[in-house]
Amino acid sequence: MRTTSLTWLLLLACCRQEPTIARAQGSPTAEAADLPAAVTSAARSQRPPSVVRKPNLWSHVHDWPDPVAVVDGTPIARKDLVADLQVAVEGGVLDAEVGEVMGLRAAATALEARIDALIVQQAIGKDAAQAQAGVDTALAREIGQAGSRENWLKILLKRGMTAESHLRTLTTEAQLHVLVERETPFAVTDAELRERYESEEKSLTVPAAVRVLEVAEALPVTPTDAQVAQAQARVAAAVKAGKWSTPERGWQTQRELGKERWAAVQTLQVGGLTPPVRTGFGVHQLKLVAQRTAHKPTFAEAKQQLAAYVQRMKWVRLDAILLAKLRGAAKVQRFSPFDHPPGGLPLAGAVTMAEFEEEDD
Repeated sequence: MRTTSLTWLLLLACCRQEPTIARAQGSPTAEAADLPAAVTSAARSQRPPSVVRKPNLWSHVHDWPDPVAVVDGTPIARKDLVADLQVAVEGGVLDAEVGEVMGLRAAATALEARIDALIVQQAIGKDAAQAQAGVDTALAREIGQAGSRENWLKILLKRGMTAESHLRTLTTEAQLHVLVERETPFAVTDAELRERYESEEKSLTVPAAVRVLEVAEALPVTPTDAQVAQAQARVAAAVKAGKWSTPERGWQTQRELGKERWAAVQTLQVGGLTPPVRTGFGVHQLKLVAQRTAHKPTFAEAKQQLAAYVQRMKWVRLDAILLAKLRGAAKVQRFSPFDHPPGGLPLAGAVTMAEFEEEDD
């Protein structure tokens, strides 16, 4: 029960195609302040000639026009597009050394996301406050699921996004939902929810999990008996002093905790301590803070979650239809050499709560 979270994932479907893309002729030269350090003339002049000639993500940025597009009179600046790509590189979603064709497609993807945002923003009008309420709700849930705003920002960076770019996506999505309901009202019925509840037993089941405190000491690959004994002594001393090296991280399943540590805590009552546990990572001792068994929520307990999912699935189709309609009515001028398909690219979905829950920090 999850949706596509990043526009960048669309690039994976394009990476095997290498069509010829015409470069813009006579385009303005970018100012050095607009570009990452790796793109500036000074940086390029210090590279070996073989590197200078090799096209990559940044090798053609200085040829991009500014603005790169205008949507109903509102320009999209080159520097904003470059910033989107730079964040994707820093997050590891996009490789700076991709070829020029792939680089242009990455730029086209980022540009279409910004075009979508402007088109929908101009269409929302007086209902902007209603859409903002949806953004605030989604944002609060995501940060709560991540555990903190700091973790939330880390998760976004791993997906090549900043808080600003993700909020832009959330806002565009929420505004589309409001516009859809304005034009095509729909309701989620109990019969739909009951059908979903009965067909989604596996995904609705809450797995068994524990919350623990832990002290751990690393060991060499092939430790001696003396090294193991020393590690156990240090762990025991830390536990006695209450110096837990790993604070409580919330609920952890068997997959997340590991089979050795999971087996050890299953013999405990809440508040109990495991004996020293040997794993491939070292010596551990854990304190059981809380424990829950696997269970499937009742229909009443799951109803709100199911309603949000069913509603979202309806929105996906209706959002796409409405966005295509809005694109057809908008005046969009592109001045870039990018390869963009007719009608643009689909709107990216937001990072979902499930992805925040499954993210390893």
